[in-house]
Amino acid sequence: MLAALRTIRRLFAIVLLLARYNIEPFTTRFTLFKILTWLVWLSPHTRRLRRGNSPEARIRKAMEELGPTFIKFGQALSTRMDTLPDKIGQELKKLQDDVPPFPFEEVEKIVAKELGGPIDRFYLHFGVKPIASASIAQVHRAVTLSGREVAVKILRPNIEIAIEQDIRMLTTIAQFIDDHLTDWKRLRLKQVVHEFAKTIRLEMNFMIEATRAQQFRKNFAKDPELHVPEIIWKLSTQRVLTLEWINGVPIDEFATLSGDRLDAETVSKNIITIFFKQLFRDGYFHADLHPGNILVRMDGAISIIDYGIVGRVTMQTRIWLAEILHGFLLRDYHKVALIHVEAGYVPLSTDVDEFEEACRQIGEPIFGHPLKEISIARLLAQLFKVTEQFSMEVQPQLLLLQKTLFTLEGVGREINPDLNMWLLSEPLIRSWMTEHLGIKGQTRIFKDKMDQLNTVIHLLPDLIYNGLERMSQDDFQIRLHPDSISRLEQHVDQGFRHQTATFAGGTLFLGAAMLAAADFSPLAYGPIFLVSFYNFFRGFYF
Repeated sequence: MLAALRTIRRLFAIVLLLARYNIEPFTTRFTLFKILTWLVWLSPHTRRLRRGNSPEARIRKAMEELGPTFIKFGQALSTRMDTLPDKIGQELKKLQDDVPPFPFEEVEKIVAKELGGPIDRFYLHFGVKPIASASIAQVHRAVTLSGREVAVKILRPNIEIAIEQDIRMLTTIAQFIDDHLTDWKRLRLKQVVHEFAKTIRLEMNFMIEATRAQQFRKNFAKDPELHVPEIIWKLSTQRVLTLEWINGVPIDEFATLSGDRLDAETVSKNIITIFFKQLFRDGYFHADLHPGNILVRMDGAISIIDYGIVGRVTMQTRIWLAEILHGFLLRDYHKVALIHVEAGYVPLSTDVDEFEEACRQIGEPIFGHPLKEISIARLLAQLFKVTEQFSMEVQPQLLLLQKTLFTLEGVGREINPDLNMWLLSEPLIRSWMTEHLGIKGQTRIFKDKMDQLNTVIHLLPDLIYNGLERMSQDDFQIRLHPDSISRLEQHVDQGFRHQTATFAGGTLFLGAAMLAAADFSPLAYGPIFLVSFYNFFRGFYF
């Protein structure tokens, strides 16, 4: 009963705030909002608030006033640049995740409960005043008993309860918008809320963040451009995270430093190199690269902190993404269109010539600017808007990638106005494509496919036996929705072409080796080589 009353009170507070800020999609369509909007307009403060802010700014300010969960949701929604109006998307990117700190007494209680004793049993010194305070946690500077300087991140007390309540509110609002605001359906707010809920729940478990940081530390162990802080595992739990202290300058402050102690060109180049290594080499990228999470050390190396949000990209998606960017670099729009169809991003029935023309309309105006002004993130945003018109399904990881690129480009150009993203990224993309799409890459793919085939062959007898047994018990049913059949046909067709190209590539390589060897007769093995050669190109282009 008490929980229900809290939910109703919170919902009423949200409705009242939307009316006070005159959030027009609601106040212009629903009588309740119109009445509330008129009533709160009587307040002089409300009149000044509306006069001094644009409709987009009022949406941002309303989210900031609604609190931490809505701030983070607004930041997540800002990734939907493919469907949001540009002005709203840009305004939501300004949302500041900065809230007042909670008392030190609460910090002491949380540390004692999590680590099993008072603070002085684990830390020689522990700063009373936090160095940073955000919606989910705050950070204190401390020194361990061994004399090592560390940063200690503490989860806010009772934050899980507040966030779960707000997630329920967001779900309700998303359902309401889907039911009543048909022109907002393209935002797919229910899906965004679902993805957001998963992300923020993971953020509230610091052991997950610690393992992510450890993975980045492993990935960049041999790369001097990035230093990932070491996790102090014995002083870390789900609610307390202790990690190495980094002596560095926040990157937004670095931009204002005078003197030439650090080279802005080197620092900006390091940032871009780090990100492209994360994306293409590892398929595992930091997805919250705002200036507060990036420190510049005195040797010019970058240190990234706060690994609460990460993105993952499969090898196949990396290949498609590299080919799309490379196609735009070469202004080969036909190639870009074919890759979208090949990847299944748009239906197989898509008119390739029409889609190619749409890609050209994106690329040509962009390439009319100086290279240093060209934004990869903006290109992807425009591409996502176009592909949605061709029935492209939402790709959450690509949207997260696009949002991260937007932030990163802004940071890089802030410290180095002459930063040329295309010039830096082109050799990285080309090198990666050579490694993974050349002979070595095709050989590795062929080996992986053979390993998978070997596994299937070993499992096949059991699968056949189990299937026959279920059929004998009248327990073998297949149910397919008509939409599923259509998607299945597309996947089968794509899968067949991929398998044909991969298998034929392997036999092509083998056939070439046979022809080159003295023990094999060209008359005997030449036909195999020619058939493989034909199938190899057929698998890629037909």
